[in-house]
Amino acid sequence: MKSYREYLYFDTNNRVELINITDKVADIIKKSQIKEGLCLVNAMHITASVFINDDEPGLHNDYKKWLEELAPHEPISQYQHNGFEDNADAHLKRQIMGREVVIAITEGNFDFGPWEQIFYGEFDGRREKRVLVKVIGE
Repeated sequence: MKSYREYLYFDTNNRVELINITDKVADIIKKSQIKEGLCLVNAMHITASVFINDDEPGLHNDYKKWLEELAPHEPISQYQHNGFEDNADAHLKRQIMGREVVIAITEGNFDFGPWEQIFYGEFDGRREKRVLVKVIGE
């Protein structure tokens, strides 16, 4: 069995962003030369997420609205976590959206269902963050 690891880096302009990273992860799978296996993609920050869903702008806006209703950023005083930071809501949003995804690789490509795409969800942006992509298999 072989393994290959690479990092993706993000420095977003906004506090909250949903970024389609499918093509970047596909490029890493090709570099790995692994044809049959699994690909782990995980956010390495506790205020960011990786998830799979449809790349549809209306859905992305629905996610942002829904997450803000569940864990509003303001008032920041509503959270015990917020002392030196103001990002308690980002921790909660990450918990809802998840830390990582695992994708099957078949014949060197994602073994996806219809419309599935990989997204990086940023909930406390405007500084560099990192995502691990680890490919294992043959």
